[in-house]
Amino acid sequence: MKKHFLVPSLLLAAAAAGCTDLDVTNPNQQTTDTFWQRESDAVQGVNATYNGLQLRGTYQRWLAFAFDTRSDLGQSRSPWPELSQFNKFTLGSYDFEVNTEIYGHHYQAIYRANQVIAFIPGITMNEGLKARLIGEAKFIRGLMYYNLAVLYGGVPLVLEPSTADQRPPSAANAAVWAQVEKDFSDARAVLPASYGGADLGRATQGAAAAMLGKAYLQQRKWNEAAQMFAAVVNSGRYQLVADYGNNFRVEGDNNAESVFEVQFGGPAQLASGTVGHNIPRLIGPCNVGFCDAQPTAWYVSQFDKEQTAAGGVDPRKDATLFYNKPGGMDVFGVPFATRYPQGRFGLSADSTFFWKKYTEHYLREQDWDAAINIKVARLGGILLLHAEALTEAGRPAEALPFLNQVRARAGLAPVPAGLSQAEMRARVANEQVLELGLEMERYMYLARHNLLGSAEIRSHDPDEFRFFVPNKSELLPIPTTEIAQNPNVKQNPGY
Repeated sequence: MKKHFLVPSLLLAAAAAGCTDLDVTNPNQQTTDTFWQRESDAVQGVNATYNGLQLRGTYQRWLAFAFDTRSDLGQSRSPWPELSQFNKFTLGSYDFEVNTEIYGHHYQAIYRANQVIAFIPGITMNEGLKARLIGEAKFIRGLMYYNLAVLYGGVPLVLEPSTADQRPPSAANAAVWAQVEKDFSDARAVLPASYGGADLGRATQGAAAAMLGKAYLQQRKWNEAAQMFAAVVNSGRYQLVADYGNNFRVEGDNNAESVFEVQFGGPAQLASGTVGHNIPRLIGPCNVGFCDAQPTAWYVSQFDKEQTAAGGVDPRKDATLFYNKPGGMDVFGVPFATRYPQGRFGLSADSTFFWKKYTEHYLREQDWDAAINIKVARLGGILLLHAEALTEAGRPAEALPFLNQVRARAGLAPVPAGLSQAEMRARVANEQVLELGLEMERYMYLARHNLLGSAEIRSHDPDEFRFFVPNKSELLPIPTTEIAQNPNVKQNPGY
């Protein structure tokens, strides 16, 4: 499938440029007063906002660590001590690169979205396009605040273009979630159902509904979440692709299952300002990537609890993991047993596991800039989130067909009817583990069910949760530099 990119404009530099006292206008140093003039400026401004999703602290690198490695699916033996500690819920400095970039880069994308929302209304242009572009910016702003609300709680709500002298206070967590809901709702009202050509990959009505459903789900608004997920599932615009692994290879970008994904390009697109993501380079298998994070043994074992209806291994295991598979498995063209004859980290080869999902494993080397898009929402996940919402709303029988759709794609036998709410909850939770590993969903599941740091989750990898402190570690600390610059920002409890 052809790749599509939203090429960022000169706004990336212009957005940060200050005003000048000169009477002449330098076209190479535009300001907000000179940039927002034409319809083409509006389009370029929104494209630059999408570029904010490609930053290290958003979807290029660190969110995979914040949401997956800090759950029971991942662990870190990274030689970078601070990174390993970050994954174990302990930070020597709240200004550690990962923490500051997640926090700061989300606000950088919000800053760009705020400019679009504030300045496009003043441009004389096609009104339908104007509404759509503003809707796209609100979608991105909602997505950024969604992540911030999960990771940091009650952060400052900045809804207009900010200036250097502003010191916005921390908002109540409920206020942040209310804004997330509003942004996704506003976006859903104006975004189209689909795009074609060069616009493929922009936020759609279905993407806004999916993310609004996720926002409701995270707040335990089960019925509201189910309503939004139903809108996505029943739209008829999305379908499960036959090959689960296709979702995580470059040929699967923007496929029939995709609801929203962040567009990434490889080295060939760097000159145009479109980067690739670094996740597989950092967490890829040793001697190919840096293996800064690995799957836990508990997570790997979940794939072996049930065979397919034909008596085989769940195909999602081979699409997600590198392991010493009976019969052999190649790791970037070299058999696993040849590349790791003694295993790694003092473990046997049979106890050594690496992430395969999102890696360019069909190549001999893993580039720093992986061209595979990151799926933020896809139908396979939405079906399971819908099943969860229905189950928690006391409607487990209604959840069953959505759970079984996902299982059927994996070749697993259908779950029988008649399960209690507790039984269905366990089934849905297990299916999400198998389906959504390394897709930034597991941490959110544990958070909304108050399972982070529980005895059950600790038992899945005791070392990784050794420093977890209840009523503190559920959230990341606000960077110290942020509080130093803005005394109106409150530090999270326990830090």
